[in-house]
This record gives sequence, structure tokens and C-alpha cells, in this order.
Amino acid sequence: MNQDINIILTTAETVVTAIDFADGLGRILKGADVQYTFPWKKMGAVSKSTGAAGTAGVVTVTPGTGAANTAYTFFITQNVGEELVSEQITWVSGAVAPSATEICDGWRSIIAAHVAAGRLAITGTGTSTCILTASSVDNFNLRGVSGPLGAAVQTAPPVAPVGRGADLLAEGIVDSFPAVGAAAALPVAGLSYSEYTFELMMPKGNGGFNEQTSDQAVKLKVYADEGAPGTNWSDLDAVVDDIIDGTYTAAELLGSNV
Repeated sequence: MNQDINIILTTAETVVTAIDFADGLGRILKGADVQYTFPWKKMGAVSKSTGAAGTAGVVTVTPGTGAANTAYTFFITQNVGEELVSEQITWVSGAVAPSATEICDGWRSIIAAHVAAGRLAITGTGTSTCILTASSVDNFNLRGVSGPLGAAVQTAPPVAPVGRGADLLAEGIVDSFPAVGAAAALPVAGLSYSEYTFELMMPKGNGGFNEQTSDQAVKLKVYADEGAPGTNWSDLDAVVDDIIDGTYTAAELLGSNV
């Protein structure tokens, strides 16, 4: 399989002219420099994936009827760093039947102690219910909560982040064309990137009858910083939309013999 061609557009490089077609050529620019050029007739499918910060999982635990001298228990299983942690959250009432708020206050204090000890990464809120929210979008794998008393409901499912700089770094994404004398361009952790994929049939090697050049499938992937100032990213995204839906027009594009 051919290796993908990656181009990472920094905040300053994510501009409306970063991707354009003219004179029969598709061009990817970084600043004022043309980074990669290909004949538009060699282009097949074009697709895009916009970044998303992701959302943390939320579970709401509602205690059962208050009773004296009763243990109110549920369990949390969660990935914390590299460790899969399972903690029992138990609050025991006294001689007087507690209110739902008292039970939840007890649960929240125990959870806070586990968080302080680095055993959980959860925020507990609410009053007569205990609302548990994973503490960061990167920690979206709250496994679940259960217990014999009351009810536990997943009120918001965890959604993994998409196109985040940290995840692209973990995947080993690096710009295929670093500037001369500079380190290879890398995604920036904390930023969100759109991924634009151009499927191309490009010449690679020769052989066969009369040493003909053969075309092979190549994927060109452009990662554009969605936090670019002003309308830079949205304008660029609109250009790609026009390419995808076929409404993009440029001088001498059609009819070019390139």
C-alpha cells in the first residue's frame, strides 16, 4: 500500500487559497509556497472530516428511598491514565433515615476523595441526584455505574474526540514536506483539525510494454487548523465543499490538457 501524503496547515497557513485548482492543476499551498501539485484529471474521490472536541460521558445516579443504618453503594469502573480502575462508592446512613440530598452529598464526598488520590477522574455534581461527569474530553471512557439501590442512567454517552492534535500526534501524523532546514511540521496538541482527503491516481515507477509509466492510488491528506483567525478556516472549508459537490470553477480548469 502506498504511504499517504500528509500536509499540515498551521494557523497562519489555513487560508482560503491553501487549496485551489487552476490551469488543470490542483495545488496545495503553505503560505506563499506551492507544497504539492497534481493534475486535476488524476483526482478521484474527495472527502472531508471536520474535527470535534468530543464530549465526556455523564451518568446520573438516583438514590433509593432513605432508610436508617443502610449502605448505599454503586461501582465506578474507569480508565485513569494507563490503569483500569474500579472503585466501590459506599455511603452508610445513621440512625435517622436520610434525604436523597444527604445520600448524594455522601457519595460526592467519597468520589472527591478518590479523585484527590488520583484513583478517579470524575466530577460529581447535583443535589438530590449524583451527576457524574468524566473530567476531560480525552477521558471519555467512563465504563458505567450500577448498584442495588436506586437507579443509574447514562444521561450522556461519551463521544471520542475527532481530529484533535494530540490524537494525530499519537497516530504519527507528520507533514510529508517539512520546510528546508526545519523540523517536520507536526500537529499541535489542543488544536482541532479538519482532514481533507484527495484520492489520486499518480505515476509511480515504470515497466511493462514500452516502459510505460504506471498510475497507482495515492491519498493526499490535508490537515487544516480549524482555529485559524477570522473566517480563514470556514472559507477554506467552503472551497473543499465546492470541490466535493462539483460547483468549483477556476480559469482554464475545464478543457485543460494537463
